[in-house]
Amino acid sequence: MKWAQVTITTSQEASDAVANYLFESDATGVEIRDNPASNSPSVTLISYFPTDDLIGERVHDLRKFLASLIQVGIDTQPAKVTLESIEEDNWSDQWRSAFPPQKLGKRLVIAPTWDDIVPEPSEVLIRLDPGMAFGTGQHPTTQLALELLEISIKGADAVADIGTGSGILAIAAAKLGAKRVDAVDLDATTIPIAQSNIQINKAESIIRLHQGDGLNALERQKYPLIIANILTKVLLPMIPICPTFLEPAGRLILSGILVQEASQIEAQLEANGFRVLEVRQLKESHELAQTGENWIGILAQMKK
Repeated sequence: MKWAQVTITTSQEASDAVANYLFESDATGVEIRDNPASNSPSVTLISYFPTDDLIGERVHDLRKFLASLIQVGIDTQPAKVTLESIEEDNWSDQWRSAFPPQKLGKRLVIAPTWDDIVPEPSEVLIRLDPGMAFGTGQHPTTQLALELLEISIKGADAVADIGTGSGILAIAAAKLGAKRVDAVDLDATTIPIAQSNIQINKAESIIRLHQGDGLNALERQKYPLIIANILTKVLLPMIPICPTFLEPAGRLILSGILVQEASQIEAQLEANGFRVLEVRQLKESHELAQTGENWIGILAQMKK
C-alpha cells in the first residue's frame, strides 16, 4: 500500500495549530522537526495519509487553513506544503525510528508506548504515544523544561502546568513526586490527547485537566511551582499574573524562549518581583546552535 507524505514548513508560532489540524484531519502520525535559522526558526511537520481520492482535497484544505491563520494574526511563513507518495513499510519504520527512548536530566526516561525499555530502579519512566500529539520530549524547549522541573520539584506538592499539550510535563511532575498537578491548555482538542497519555502513565489520581486560558482557568489558589512551555509572546503577559498564583518564595519555570528573547523575559520577571535562579541551555548547545535550535529555559523565584 502506498501512503501520501504531506510535508509542511511553517513558523514556530504556527506549528502547534498546524499539528492539531493534521491530527483532526486523521493524519496517521506527525513528526515535527526544527530547521536552521538565525532568528525565528521555521518548523517542518511531516504527516502521513492514505493515498486516496481525498488527498488532493486534504492538501487544498491545508493550504486554506494556513491562510486562515494569517487572517487571525499568526505568522505562517514560509508556509510551504509538499506532497510525496511512499511505500507503507518505508514510512512506518522511518516514523517510529524518529522516536527512540531518550534520557533527560539525571532520572527521566521518555519512551514511546511500543518500546519495551526497562528503566533502572532509580529512573522515572514516562511513556507517550507520539502518534497522538506533539510534545514527546524531542524538542529542546520540552527537554529544558523537564530538566528544570527535575531539579525544582522537591518540596512542590502542587504544580500548575500551563499549556500542557501532550501532558508530558504534568506527567513528569506527578512521577517526580507532586501530589497534585493542575494541567491547563487553551486548545480543547489537546485535552483528550493529554488524558490518554495520563492514563497510559497511571497518573489520573494526581493530574487534573482544565481547558481554558492559562492561569485564569484555575481556581485562585497558591502553587509552590508553576511551569509553562509556551512562546515568549505568551509568557510575557503571563508573568505579571503569576505572583497571584504562587506561594511566597514560589518558583516559576519558563521555556519556549529563544536566546535573543531572554532579556525581555528577565526584565519582565524582575519587574514583577522575581529573581532569576538559572538560565539553562542544553549541554549540546554548540550543536544546537548550528541547527538553529537556540532555545533557553529559565528558573525564577518570587523574592521574599
